Amino acid sequence: MYELKKTAFGKYTRYELSHDATGNSFSIVPERGANVLNIFFGKKNILDGYNTPEELEAAKWGKSVLLFPFPNRLDHGRYEWLGKQYEFPLNNAATENAIHGFVRDEAFEVEYVFLAKDHASILCSYAYDGSRPYYPFPFSLEVEFMIHDNGTFSLDMAVHNLHSEAIPVGFGWHPYFKLADTANQHRMKLPSCEQVAINDRMIPTGERTVYLGFQKKTTVGDTFLDNCFFNSKTAGTARMLLEGADGALEVSASIRQFPFFQVFTPPHRESIALEPMSCNVDAFNNGQGLVSLAPDSEWKSRMEVKMKE
Repeated sequence: MYELKKTAFGKYTRYELSHDATGNSFSIVPERGANVLNIFFGKKNILDGYNTPEELEAAKWGKSVLLFPFPNRLDHGRYEWLGKQYEFPLNNAATENAIHGFVRDEAFEVEYVFLAKDHASILCSYAYDGSRPYYPFPFSLEVEFMIHDNGTFSLDMAVHNLHSEAIPVGFGWHPYFKLADTANQHRMKLPSCEQVAINDRMIPTGERTVYLGFQKKTTVGDTFLDNCFFNSKTAGTARMLLEGADGALEVSASIRQFPFFQVFTPPHRESIALEPMSCNVDAFNNGQGLVSLAPDSEWKSRMEVKMKE
């Protein structure tokens, strides 16, 4: 039977859903962007997350953050929606862009915790009143995180438009996985895809090219990636495979809902980020994958991390 343990994590509360007999568990801090700190299967942590409250506060590398209302970068933070101009703060100094929206810094409420014999989940919600001038569109966001003894960890998302007009919506998740001592020692396989060409500020140029790397399971080695990819198929499930000395996992999502994904091998070379994205980089401007969510409508989606035999 799964159990809930609540402990102090700096000024926050850490929720741990764990099964002592199996060693399966995950920890989350709802008050800090519903940030997932770790995911254990068989007492092995597959996630490179924040280990201390100080690390969580600093939020370096954006580990496990929820990306909303847009993932990745927004060109100079500017966009036009329904004939009006808006500008997000520039929080990515290196490229002079806005990055990853704003809910990662917000306090989520815990709606419920469900504990069962073979699975457990926590539903976290965030209600936004539209008070930011750069995104004056009220919404509610719910994310249910679930762990299951079949080796699956999942996120189920639901965004509800509380505005009187349509609002622009994009979503992503930013987990770093660690199944070996270094990123170089991992083996990776990506779905059939095209690489999104970007300029020196990491904004798409409008071109895409067929990407032939990692179409077969290949050792990462010294490969560096901080790139967005577009799934070549238009339906089915996109699957990213990562393998190391500590096991193998698959990150999957519906291609229809998540036609794009990002792969990032950070300079510290300790882990690899595999990030399903509902839209392209700078989607508020180029519209690629962007959801225009009608008033009082809901957009639902799901992604999974599954341990492989």
